[in-house]
Order: sequence, then structure tokens, then C-alpha cells
Amino acid sequence: MTNIFKKIRRVWNWIWNSDSFLSWVIAVALIFVFVKFIFFPVLSLIMGTGLPLAGVESSSMDHQIVKDDSGRLGLCGKRYSEEEKQHIDFNEYWEICGEWYEGNDIGKENFSKFPLKNGFRKGDIIVVWGRFTPKIGDIIIFKPNPESTAPRPIIHRIVEISDLEINEIDGEKIYETKGDHNAFQLTSGNNLYRTDETSINEEQIIGKAVLRIPLLGWPKIWLVELLKLFLK
Repeated sequence: MTNIFKKIRRVWNWIWNSDSFLSWVIAVALIFVFVKFIFFPVLSLIMGTGLPLAGVESSSMDHQIVKDDSGRLGLCGKRYSEEEKQHIDFNEYWEICGEWYEGNDIGKENFSKFPLKNGFRKGDIIVVWGRFTPKIGDIIIFKPNPESTAPRPIIHRIVEISDLEINEIDGEKIYETKGDHNAFQLTSGNNLYRTDETSINEEQIIGKAVLRIPLLGWPKIWLVELLKLFLK
């Protein structure tokens, strides 16, 4: 038994301290196995959701003036030049974007009390909690509607909750969301992926955002973009 432990220690030392290419490959494989089969399952159990960490891959929750897919600078549907680009604080954000919310019975004071009131940016990592009762202002991650061609779950803020009237199912709710950066809500006819965020049921909700980790998701985004270039 002692000899076995010595051999294990030697192999372990070789994996983490050797500069050989093979040791690097094995180290990366071990890290992958640990993250995939130990870290994420345990974290999912703790957080109560199958997606405890989510990488932000779009700017739909960004409160800053940023470029869209066409390279145009904008915020909440308004266009800006490079000279006009500047850091936007909460008050300035509300001056630009608040009209839509006020028209939907969400005032500035209420919005200022919402979780993550300053939104978050593309490339951030979001910590997700699954054991909660959704309320207006929560930022939820939800599966797109069945007709949507969106490749991944969407993360937007709840702006309306209503009772489900179909079949008179007691207690069932319908949720509407909106991206803080967007000028309007997504419906099946006004976006590339035919996504509708005005009729989300409880089964679609994966969890809510509770913490933002800045920039940590960029390596994944860069890797995906690199793979797209090779696959073209």
C-alpha cells in the first residue's frame, strides 16, 4: 500500500510540475473532468439549478453605449457617434431608457431597487440561483419558446407578471421580460431568432441572476468565435 501511494505521489508531481507536453495534456484533462463531473454537479446542487453559472454572450443587458452586430453604437434604440460615446451612470441611463419603463408602470425609484440595477456586460459571468419566487425586477434565465431558433437560454429582467387564464389553472403565472439595453421587448416577429419574451411560463425559467463576475466569460466567447472562423 505504501508503494502505491508513493507511485501516486510521483505521478501527481510529474503532472503538475513537469514541463512536458504530455503532462500538460493530462493536467488539462484532469481539470476538465473535475469541473465537468465534480465542481458543476456540486454547485448545481447548492444553487438549485442546472445552470449555476451563465456566460453573458450579448449586450442586451448592458447600460452603456456599445456596438451592435452591425457595428453601430447605441443604447435603448438611440444611435450615437464615436464622439458621443461616454460612460453612462444610472441617472443618465434612465434619461435615455426610462421612458419605456415609465410607460409600463415601472418608475425610476422602483427600478433603482431592482437587483443588478446597473445591468451587466457581454463577457461577464452570472451566478444563478434556482430556489426563488420570481418577482418584477428579477433578472431571470429562461429557455426560449419552442418556436424560437435561439441557440441558448436568454437572460433578461422581469417587467410584468400576470395570471395564466388558459384552462383556468390556479396559481400559474405568465412572465414578461425585457433586456435593459433593448429599445423594446422581443416578440416572435421582431428578432432574428423568433424569440418571444412576452409569454414565459414557469417551466421555462432556469433561475435568477444573483451575482455578476466581470469579464470572466470572455475566454469562452473568444474560443467560440475562433471555432466559427475555422468552420467557415
